[in-house]
Amino acid sequence: MHGAGTGERLGPERPVPYGEAQVLQGRRPGGWQLGRDRHGEAELDMRWDELFEDMEAQLEQAHVRTVEQEAVETARAELSRLSLLERLAAHRERPVRLRPTRGDTLEGVLADVGAGWVVVRERHLQHLVPLHSVAWWEGLSRRFEVLPERSTIRRLGMGHVLRALSTARVHVRVLLQDPAGQGELEGTLDAVGQDFFDVAVHPEDEFRRRRAVTAVRTVGFSAVALVSSLDTGPDAL
Repeated sequence: MHGAGTGERLGPERPVPYGEAQVLQGRRPGGWQLGRDRHGEAELDMRWDELFEDMEAQLEQAHVRTVEQEAVETARAELSRLSLLERLAAHRERPVRLRPTRGDTLEGVLADVGAGWVVVRERHLQHLVPLHSVAWWEGLSRRFEVLPERSTIRRLGMGHVLRALSTARVHVRVLLQDPAGQGELEGTLDAVGQDFFDVAVHPEDEFRRRRAVTAVRTVGFSAVALVSSLDTGPDAL
């Protein structure tokens, strides 16, 4: 074939490659249609919408899981800073069961709490229980009362309750943390120090008189498992 007016001979006509032929015919390799009718466009748009909705749902679920995990971690961190005393303080005037290291399981109302002790009212008795002598608690709510370092509850030690019992001259029964199970004293609290008290031992049916007292024994706070007395009213302690 000759070029027009030049006399130059041109080569044979180049065959069109397969891929280009498809493009020229309106198709890409693999059968993708370059031009789509309106039905095809609507179907593709619907698939994109479904994809975006699925992605949004996954992102929302991931966000919810993150928030829930952060809430759990925050609650655990806050719980790690709270004490048993703060949990007991929020449970005052509510029923509770507890097991002292000596004696029977107590079931009554948590009447009062202080630094290292609780008072439980059980029917006609009231029990002063050091926290160190309780094996387990049952029935405590999951509420806490955050107590500042200088709160009254934190400043009232067990000696505060023992002095009230001594002033009232009530008869008490003291259970001691004696592995042999022989540690039990009955009588009147004569004196209360910083970490000890004196018990004038005498029978329950007698007043604290010299002739009735068989011994005066000094007991350290750390040796006490339970101090019980008759509940003479809300102002007894």
